Amino acid sequence: MALKALDLFCGMGGLSWGLKATGVIEPFWAVDNHNPALALYRRNLPNTCVLNLDLSKLSNIRELLEKIRFNGGVDLVVGGSPCRGFTQIRNGQDTDSDPHNRLVMKFAEIVRELNPIGFIYENVPTLENFPVFKRFIGRLRGRNSYSVTHAVLEAANFGNPSRRKRLFVVGIRWDVGQVPIIPKGLDIPHHNFWWQRDEQNGKILYYPKLKEPWRSRLVDPDEEQLVNVEQAISDLPILETKTHGSNRSYSTPPQSAYQKWARQQLKETDGHVVQRIRPETLCRLKAVIPGGNWRDLPEPLTYKIPGDPTSGKLRRSHYSAYRRLLPEGHSPTVQGHADFAYHYKYERTLTPRELARLMGFTDDFRLGHEYHSVVQAIGNAVPPILAKAIAQSLIRQLD
Repeated sequence: MALKALDLFCGMGGLSWGLKATGVIEPFWAVDNHNPALALYRRNLPNTCVLNLDLSKLSNIRELLEKIRFNGGVDLVVGGSPCRGFTQIRNGQDTDSDPHNRLVMKFAEIVRELNPIGFIYENVPTLENFPVFKRFIGRLRGRNSYSVTHAVLEAANFGNPSRRKRLFVVGIRWDVGQVPIIPKGLDIPHHNFWWQRDEQNGKILYYPKLKEPWRSRLVDPDEEQLVNVEQAISDLPILETKTHGSNRSYSTPPQSAYQKWARQQLKETDGHVVQRIRPETLCRLKAVIPGGNWRDLPEPLTYKIPGDPTSGKLRRSHYSAYRRLLPEGHSPTVQGHADFAYHYKYERTLTPRELARLMGFTDDFRLGHEYHSVVQAIGNAVPPILAKAIAQSLIRQLD
């Protein structure tokens, strides 16, 4: 019998998609209040009872129980409350009135009320630095409650093509008699997933920072635990800078184990549309090699109007400006906007399907053909590959 899960702050369903992939956990209920993300969730998990509800406005847990009929009880509660308030450490400032604090504690209160066998909570690593985190753990570990473990995990250590560090808190109800174990994946330090910049004979080169034996494994197309950008997306239809709104057939047979897995035996894919870019952006991208960014632009292209010093210097000097992916490396953390990185081979933005591939979604997760709202939802998602690994570890302990 499947374990029945409730997904709080579900977004487009990254956690639920990973749970479902275990074949043992079924997401029965999901709650969020972001309509575009919920549209994606409903499209891909049509059998889940989805509730459009702002949990920050929930006056008491009974209100949730009245809106969703938890027939037979909830076996697992999962979710990750919005992390915006914890992405910057504000000298440890933390107040009970902060809405982000309230949502963290709301998750704990819902777990205590529903009393599931276990729970999985995720957020940004910096949450550990805030006083609310200690209160959160304390509430879950209260008398006759849960054995709780937490750890910061790097998604790339679990076979995800993009980097993403997340804090996971996992709990098992005390009467089960188990202390939860969080899997570590490959033991590769986070900084080793960055790219190395070098200059030889006047030429700029970029290459993965990984050392052997990891480096050889990263370029092995049959490797499943280390997947680079090219292995993740090179088989998708060629678009260059034109937009397309219909499903498109794959360009080639699968070129890697990851691509074969991602296709799920499909013949075509959706969500493969690009965002138009300005002529000056296109001009600059042509001057940036794979792995590079704004630092590699020649002097004439550093002006607001290329070649015109009187127009003033570009202000876009942050690391990701005009950044192009490195095909043989991992993608940086996927963001919810079009220009966080550009394609390594073509002078264009990445498509929602390419971003979904980099985030560990299989192609049977249907995206549609809208751009901005889908990209935003993907950037906020939990990599399903990571969710599945944690869920499988929890399942083994519950057997």
